[in-house]
Amino acid sequence: MRAPSIRRNLLLRCGAGTGLLLCVLSAGVYLLVRQSLYRELDESIAQTAALLANQVEYEDYTINFEWKEGIGTNRSLDENGLFQFWDEKSGNTTRSPGLGTHDLPQFTGIEGRPLLRNIVLADGHRGRAIGLQVVPFVMPDEMEKMRKTGLVIDPKTLPHILVVARDAEPVHHTLDRLRWILAGGALLTLALGFFIIQRIVSVALRPIDDMAAQMKDRAEHQLDSALVVPGEMPVELTGLAESFDSLLARVAAIRQRERDFIRHAAHELRTPIAGLRATTDLALSQSRDAAAYVAHLETCQKTAVELGELVKRLSALSRIGLSGAPASLETVDMVKILKSCLDSFAPLFDQRQLRVILDVSAGTVMAHADPTLVRIIINNLMD
Repeated sequence: MRAPSIRRNLLLRCGAGTGLLLCVLSAGVYLLVRQSLYRELDESIAQTAALLANQVEYEDYTINFEWKEGIGTNRSLDENGLFQFWDEKSGNTTRSPGLGTHDLPQFTGIEGRPLLRNIVLADGHRGRAIGLQVVPFVMPDEMEKMRKTGLVIDPKTLPHILVVARDAEPVHHTLDRLRWILAGGALLTLALGFFIIQRIVSVALRPIDDMAAQMKDRAEHQLDSALVVPGEMPVELTGLAESFDSLLARVAAIRQRERDFIRHAAHELRTPIAGLRATTDLALSQSRDAAAYVAHLETCQKTAVELGELVKRLSALSRIGLSGAPASLETVDMVKILKSCLDSFAPLFDQRQLRVILDVSAGTVMAHADPTLVRIIINNLMD
């Protein structure tokens, strides 16, 4: 299983956030442009429909389309105009030249109000159309003429449906190009963003790499030395460095205690071993009777007992400096302990031709101390 990585998580999450932001911005830009293009197209269609609606006239009891009079001079109306009229009363229809023989879909809004919607043109192109109901207008002189004849026609009784369409393919082509541009720009920006984010993350995590290198160096060579915490180290890592320094200090204290224990153990063992060797050398230096050998063996036995006590003293010494292992204080006779320590050193004193005089004015000297630690101190002084 792959171990988690801060660098990889930062890169992926920042990249995902940047990608999501780019998608939202691209979608927003696309929708705004799409809305603007469709609004412009719808306004153009609505303006054309308004102009055509005002060109339906009722004259001489017939419907006249004034826009027909301008077809020859208005080339755009002749070639690109897509509109169609339906007479709701008679069912007759009138098409623009651009439609030819094809029909547009017939529709209006509720109660003849203008309605915009998407349609499919005869050539298969996507289109946009508006449908509305229009009423022919009657000139005042025409109305007067109808009154004189006695046959007045209300124009509201001659409703027509007008549908004006416009080819929307240019708008869709523009939107298609915009989609490709936004997608390509987003991918390019995301790739560049990943590169920049990677550089930023690498620079931001460099203090961690430096600290890891220092930890590795201390682990291999200088375990007891503290970390070098530079002033520019981020505050997020200062606590970690201080905690690691505290751990190193504890390790250093443990190692120092181990060295002290080994040194004291060697020092303490040297004295009884030297006494045991001196006793055996003295016993073997010449032929002796049984009583002399017994005396020397008793001395060796006493030394062995002292070695056992020494093991206890070393165990006590190993607890010195540890929390939870206080000294065992009691009332002890210092003279008795001193004499006991001198007896263990007697063979060594004889070997070195040393004479020890114990001059204690009082019979006993009582003290409140740990007897094991007192023996260690006296043995170290006499050694």
